[in-house]
Amino acid sequence: MSRIIYMLLSVNLLLMLSCSEDKIIEAGADNDKIELFFDVNNYTRATSTVIENETEEEQVVENLYIFLFPATDNQAVIKYYVSASVFSAGTWSTADNKISLNANKSDIGYRDVYIVANCFSIKSKLDEVTSMSDLETVLQTTEEPWSENITTPLLMSGNKLHDFNTAARLDNISLIRAVAKLQLNITLSKEHQTFPTIDNEPQYKYKFINFDKNTYVLQTGNKVNSLISSSDWLGWSESGNVTSYLLNADGKVIGMSLVTYLNESVPSSGSIEISLPYQDAGSLPPPEFGDETYRLQLPQHIERNHLYRYDISLSSDN
Repeated sequence: MSRIIYMLLSVNLLLMLSCSEDKIIEAGADNDKIELFFDVNNYTRATSTVIENETEEEQVVENLYIFLFPATDNQAVIKYYVSASVFSAGTWSTADNKISLNANKSDIGYRDVYIVANCFSIKSKLDEVTSMSDLETVLQTTEEPWSENITTPLLMSGNKLHDFNTAARLDNISLIRAVAKLQLNITLSKEHQTFPTIDNEPQYKYKFINFDKNTYVLQTGNKVNSLISSSDWLGWSESGNVTSYLLNADGKVIGMSLVTYLNESVPSSGSIEISLPYQDAGSLPPPEFGDETYRLQLPQHIERNHLYRYDISLSSDN
């Protein structure tokens, strides 16, 4: 017999906290060169005392799409796709996250500056953007929207209003990741400890339930959830990109971890189901109850650039 156990968990939440044409403007000798500086947001620790840093892969920026949207009348959108240190309209210094444009302050003027990073897979969609409202609709769809299908480098975006007439340099456009990150760390009770595989069958398994398929470039209040679940149980692996486990001296699993990226979802009905072997120390021969299924309900609001961390310790009373 199998039993399903519903768990309400406290979460350590870290805030990982018109017309258009492509336009290239030659810089004049008497004008300062336009410079844009960006950075990638670090986690902001909230109530958690756990020290958690982004991985190097989560900080990587491989390419950029820069949009200079009109902030006043009689302006056209200007945009640049950047994937190399030298491009048609300027240079990109990856060492200090600086974009230098061959443009005059007076030609750029007052702008709403948007940067979209790691966007090669949706470049053709961004090529068609002529307005802010266009950019708000751009998304990419992942049919199985969890790791290993959502991977680094991660889609990011950031924006800032700036008057280049008064200052040619724009500092600190902060890029935030378009997805959230979920991390589970599970300590097993003695009743749940066994060998990871028996007769070539994984003993520890998991499912993703009601994960959203769409990653929007920008956060939008008009997002319509498009949900999907794992079709089958997935076996826990010892040292994969998604799961890992810790063995004791006898080769039995005593701890497990799961890390995945997931799309923002409001409201969220997402959850993760985990199937664990159960061997009771009672009078009946094991297994007295068979496998147990734990359902971990995710928060009602899954927000981009947030880390949702659960530290779970199972006891005999669960």
